[in-house]
Amino acid sequence: MNSEQLIHYRGQLQTELFNILTFWETTAIDPKSQQFYGKITGEGVPIEDAPKGIIMYSRIMWTFSAAARFYKNPEYIKTADIAKSFIESHFFDTKHDGYFWEVNHKGTPTITKKQVYAQAFVIYAYAEYYRATDDQHALARAMSLFYCIENHCCDNQYGGYFEAFSDSWEKLDDVRLSERDLNEPKGMNTNLHILEAYTCLYEASKNPVVLSSLEKLIDVFSNKIIDSKHHVTIFFSEDWQPQTHEISYGHDIESSWLLWEAICITQNEELKNTYKPFIINMVGSFLQEGYDATNNCVLYEYNTLTKHLDSDRHWWVQVEAMEGLANAYALTQDDSYMQTAFKIWDYVYAHIIDTQKGEWFWRVSEKNIPYTNDQKAGPWKGPYHNSRALMRIITKINSLIS
Repeated sequence: MNSEQLIHYRGQLQTELFNILTFWETTAIDPKSQQFYGKITGEGVPIEDAPKGIIMYSRIMWTFSAAARFYKNPEYIKTADIAKSFIESHFFDTKHDGYFWEVNHKGTPTITKKQVYAQAFVIYAYAEYYRATDDQHALARAMSLFYCIENHCCDNQYGGYFEAFSDSWEKLDDVRLSERDLNEPKGMNTNLHILEAYTCLYEASKNPVVLSSLEKLIDVFSNKIIDSKHHVTIFFSEDWQPQTHEISYGHDIESSWLLWEAICITQNEELKNTYKPFIINMVGSFLQEGYDATNNCVLYEYNTLTKHLDSDRHWWVQVEAMEGLANAYALTQDDSYMQTAFKIWDYVYAHIIDTQKGEWFWRVSEKNIPYTNDQKAGPWKGPYHNSRALMRIITKINSLIS
């Protein structure tokens, strides 16, 4: 791509990143409580008494910490601090350690189980906050939770991490992350985001114990979770026997770049040489199966057993594809990857961004009609996927035209 095209796209990305951050600094905050609404409907209506989820809060804290580093502007830490103070005051379990799943709008815990996925995002948030501020308290929080996960959640026999525990770290009958998930002891999504969190934590701490755990998880992820056709398997038995038939195209491409980032942070050249073609193969399979080249967007999911294709276009899937393709470009210098990434951005720009009420629609149909019943903000909808992608790709563009 030429410099003129890159500058054009950079301008669009910069404007939209600013719009996303502004939405979460203003529209998403209840002026009465000065806290984030637990839910904003797809029509843009805030629900004052909606419960608040640790996933949304930790992702907000991560986003504004990352924005402070990206812009070299400490003002963004003020918004990260809103999330951080609420997490410490209401989500943190002072008796058993770890962080609750949900509290009501006043901050009283309502779902006290410890989803390991959620603990990973809290580490991610605190590690990024430390990188933005050099706040030793934040790093200590992240490291304390790291050791908590290693003590309670790590499978020392088969490797990887279990899904969920009670508030006192006992086994549960129901470990599902959401209602649509299977009740299986291990899942790709939880292990992926521990990988993501430990990568950030090692970059922040340079702690050799974190590095050791990260290297073990890289091995598990690449040898157990990613199958021979370069797809991630979604759920597993305790000994890593696949339990599902879904191909999640967004998770496939997200895994490709998060795994590569984890490998790079280890500074193990042998590991990089081994897995570089592996990552490129993952991206190739994604483009062949999950990318709709006619409409320049990414499909959601395919069930190999029922042959059902979910062709809805989810917001996070599109931007994770952009990141994965930009990463593939960095590995190969093949310009076609960046061209495809920007084709997806053109689709997002035209159909996913809500230009009237702010932020992005959760998903649109095959006919590009938004599902306005989906949340604009809520337990699973925060600023993390889209703002992260924009920050990373702007950085990539800057390196190409500098």
